[in-house]
Amino acid sequence: MDIIASRALRINVTELSNTATIYLNGHFDFESHREFKSDYKGHLYNSKISNIVINLAEVKYLDSSALGMLLVLRDHVQAANKSLILSRPSPITERTLDIASFY
Repeated sequence: MDIIASRALRINVTELSNTATIYLNGHFDFESHREFKSDYKGHLYNSKISNIVINLAEVKYLDSSALGMLLVLRDHVQAANKSLILSRPSPITERTLDIASFY
């Protein structure tokens, strides 16, 4: 496996009841923008979904553009009268979110 492929963000989405959980695995950075947006957009406008959970347990790297994507998602979720939960941040992700005063 080459280094670039090992850094790519893998996204898996599950729906259970009224919650869509988006599992992120790998490097969450600018290169992930289109795929991340595509994966949450359908759930954002689904009337059966009232909660969107972003599971960050397997995120190995998070940059400022990823923080921006999360802020944009938060704004869209609030506008749609839904809730957003950042779940199980990995240690590096938790540290980055803390330094950025994200919580």
